[in-house]
Amino acid sequence: MLSEQLGRWLQAGLIDADVAEAIQQWEDSQPNQSKPASVPHLAVPIRLSILLGSLLFASGLMLFVSAHWDLMAPPLRVSLLLLIVITLHAGGAWLTERFQLMAIGLHAVGSVAFGAGVFLCAQIFHLDVLWSFRWGLLLWSFGAAAGWLLLRQWPQLALLSMLLPGWISVRVFDLVERFSALNANDWLQVPFAAGALLTALTYFTAPHRVPLTPARSVLMWIGGLALVPSAVTWAVVATGLDSPALGQPLWLSLVVWGVVLGGPILLGWWLRPQRFWPLAGAAIWMILDLVIQIPGFNGLSFLWWGVGSVGLMVWGAAEARAERVNLGTVLLAITLIGFYFTEVIGRFDRSLTLLGLGLFFFIGGWGLNRLRQALLPNPSARLTQPSHE
Repeated sequence: MLSEQLGRWLQAGLIDADVAEAIQQWEDSQPNQSKPASVPHLAVPIRLSILLGSLLFASGLMLFVSAHWDLMAPPLRVSLLLLIVITLHAGGAWLTERFQLMAIGLHAVGSVAFGAGVFLCAQIFHLDVLWSFRWGLLLWSFGAAAGWLLLRQWPQLALLSMLLPGWISVRVFDLVERFSALNANDWLQVPFAAGALLTALTYFTAPHRVPLTPARSVLMWIGGLALVPSAVTWAVVATGLDSPALGQPLWLSLVVWGVVLGGPILLGWWLRPQRFWPLAGAAIWMILDLVIQIPGFNGLSFLWWGVGSVGLMVWGAAEARAERVNLGTVLLAITLIGFYFTEVIGRFDRSLTLLGLGLFFFIGGWGLNRLRQALLPNPSARLTQPSHE
């Protein structure tokens, strides 16, 4: 096949005879690197095998350590934890050029083992349990951040994106528990739900146009997986808001809401300085969602959720991100289904309910599909749009 291609290039005048002969000689001197056609189909099973092997390996290490933990002296315990972390990362470094996927798995297990080592060291030296949550999560976050900066692999970034918000939540909880007269668990449900939703939205909207960088791809997947559960949690918490629980010191309320909403907005500004203002709009949307919780009139809340879902779809269309349009369509469908089952279904008898439900799904599905297709970006247009990442 190479000789035929070289012949066509010679006839087209792209190369001369000497260049064609040199290319042919160089290709003939290379070892046979052909791969079976079935190898690409093994990519997914191999990835699943590495993922399952990493999880089982990490579980086996923890079981081994826990089984012999009480028999070891404190210096031996610390040495064992340090040896496990070093061995895992050393194995990952050794396999980097030999089996990249296995190296990523070992580095990921090493990052998880580092966090387990931090908490176990706190136990060895009899540190306070609250210390582990106050500073253990921060140390684990530092380890994940160092791993990401050195390795540039997605497991460390995924860990960091979850650990750092967790540590901030613990510090906010400590602040409220210290200065609030009410139970922190009851009062912080609404701010934490708002922060989780806005953080998931910040991660999900990290990509801006094309091309999609690996780091932003990781954040997008984490945010996309967390967005629907966090949105449902926010809807439940905001609907069941107890107004006496709002009786907090003004400065404390401002600090808590400033952290849970300002943190994701600052992260969005850092990720995309010129395109973070929709996140501020989302924060305002959540605050107004609390305001419109009028007893006995849930229809306004469903309408407001419809506005938010369409806003996410329009945002995706404006920045040529099809995943935002698709997820906005899912949220809008959930909103319409919730409205039908809570506000409509109880007003008719059984036969009309089923009839209306069928029409609702037929007409609603058709309308949502038309809206989605109208907002989906043109693939050819996406390729010509500049990247601002």
